[in-house]
Amino acid sequence: MLANIVGKKVFPGDILCAIEEFLPGDGVYVDNGYIRAARFGIVEIDFTSRRIHVKPLGKKPRLPGKGSVVYGVVTGVPREELAFVKIFADERMVPFNGFFSGVLHISQASDSPGQHSIYDFVKPGDFVRATIVSPSAPYLLSIRRPQDGVILAYCSVCGAPLYKVPGSPYLVCKRCGNKEKRKVAIHYLLEERRKR
Repeated sequence: MLANIVGKKVFPGDILCAIEEFLPGDGVYVDNGYIRAARFGIVEIDFTSRRIHVKPLGKKPRLPGKGSVVYGVVTGVPREELAFVKIFADERMVPFNGFFSGVLHISQASDSPGQHSIYDFVKPGDFVRATIVSPSAPYLLSIRRPQDGVILAYCSVCGAPLYKVPGSPYLVCKRCGNKEKRKVAIHYLLEERRKR
């Protein structure tokens, strides 16, 4: 019977064996003298330790970690030195299976002294590329590196996209002419073309 069960797909509640045959491992539970599957997966048996397991099917969820490069959108600025970021994709722009919370402190935006507000670097609605500097959520983010920073922003006055002006620290709105300062990533998505 055990030869038939190894490698078999099982559903939660399926009987795997009697408690006398094996010890319960991961993904199983004991019920009325039987070991049952606690999750959908594949049955594995470790004959050395005499344990039976159910290995989950499917991929492990992808989680960001320390050192990961991620993309997110600034959702709010609760204080002058802090911004909240909703992380949605990894470095390859592959979306996560959900959203993760990120926090950007002004100390992780620039090494330059004299900046007194996170608004000098990011504003709500900005899309950012950032590096995670903490091991767990809510993730502390950094945009200090040149490749990190705002990759797309919208005008605070009229809501139109802002364009990067080569050689200028400002982003400009083509609709209303408004200029705004951000910590812009090297690969900002929109660039003003100079007229010849």
